[in-house]
Amino acid sequence: MDMDQKQSGAARVMAVLDVLSSADAAQFPDGMTVSDVSRVLGREKSVVSRQLKSLLETGLVARDPAGRYELSWRLFALALRAGDQRLTKVAGPLMFRLTEVVRERTYLTVLSDGEVLTVHSESSRRSIEAPGWVGRTVPVNRSSSGMALLLDHGDDHILDIVRSGQDGVGLREAREFLAHVHEARRKGYTVANRIFDPEIVGIGTPVRDYSGRITAAVNISGPALRIEPHIGVFSGHLLAAVRTLQQALSPVTHSSA
Repeated sequence: MDMDQKQSGAARVMAVLDVLSSADAAQFPDGMTVSDVSRVLGREKSVVSRQLKSLLETGLVARDPAGRYELSWRLFALALRAGDQRLTKVAGPLMFRLTEVVRERTYLTVLSDGEVLTVHSESSRRSIEAPGWVGRTVPVNRSSSGMALLLDHGDDHILDIVRSGQDGVGLREAREFLAHVHEARRKGYTVANRIFDPEIVGIGTPVRDYSGRITAAVNISGPALRIEPHIGVFSGHLLAAVRTLQQALSPVTHSSA
């Protein structure tokens, strides 16, 4: 089989996945049959059946006892992993430039089991700076990233997440954290002023995907004496860097590159 045939075959398989992913939930609440897919694609039923069987064997689609097909959880997991890899790959250079400008450590974080997980960090290379924390987690209520990652969550859900953490936060402290989140919603960025460490200030903002969903956060963190007088300026640099990151991650930008 030559390369053109391989590509056209891959394109045909992708068309099947596209049909399953865009199926109307009201019309196909339990998935699509072979006949449904073949009718949408305008292909012979026997051809579509073979393609679906191949996808089923690879685990990219699932089939119920009635013979209806839908995308599998394995495919969703692969998509999430690909998104995470692309996020860290694109964010790295942008965070390096941001760190060079503000001369403080920067972090890329995600929400993991109700805590903030650092997946990438750029050092300021100054003798005194915040720790790296890559691969480690901190409670959401102890960081500017935690606030940023929760900006779109409902107030009650935020209170539940904060109070269910391992550091035993009471209702009063949880409400204080929620007040910081409300302020951040108005400003567009978060500030954690000495809540993680009495000598540390953090500034964070969410990273949104093409649909507007928060998938990660970027924050600047460092000694309070250095950061506190420049929160306004640093937040401007942070917001600009994240806007550039979101544009770089956009499917439109990626496909036209």
